[in-house]
Amino acid sequence: MKLELEEKLLSSYPKIFRQKDLPMNQTCMCWGIECGDGWYTLLNALCNRIQHHLDQKKDVEQVEAVQVKEKYGTLRFYINGGDDYVDGLVSMAENMSAFICEQCGDAGSIRGKGWYTTRCDECHESNSKEAP
Repeated sequence: MKLELEEKLLSSYPKIFRQKDLPMNQTCMCWGIECGDGWYTLLNALCNRIQHHLDQKKDVEQVEAVQVKEKYGTLRFYINGGDDYVDGLVSMAENMSAFICEQCGDAGSIRGKGWYTTRCDECHESNSKEAP
C-alpha cells in the first residue's frame, strides 16, 4: 500500500494500529499494511465499523491489529481483542476482498495458478503483459 494511504489509516485509527511502532519480535505490524491500494476503502470501512462498535461497547477489549496483509489472493486482518461482532466484521471484509481488485479497487475476482491475486480484468491484463 502506498505510504500516504497507509498513513491515513494509521492516523485515523491509532487505537487499532497501536502496534505499528513495536519491534518485529512483538508484532508483524512493524512491516506496515502489506496489501495493494485497491483495498484501502475496504480497510477504512472495516476499521471505522470496528472502532465505532468499540466506542459504543465499553466492556469490549480494544482491538489491536497485529498483521494486515494479502494471502492467497484475499485480505488477512489479524487482531487481538474484540468480540464476536468484530470477528464477524473481519470475516466479512476478508471475504469481500475476494471480489475487489487489490490494485485499483474495482470489481475483481481471484486469479492465478500457484500465486493467487484478486484483480479486475484491466489490472489482470496489465500484469500479464508485464510478466516475463
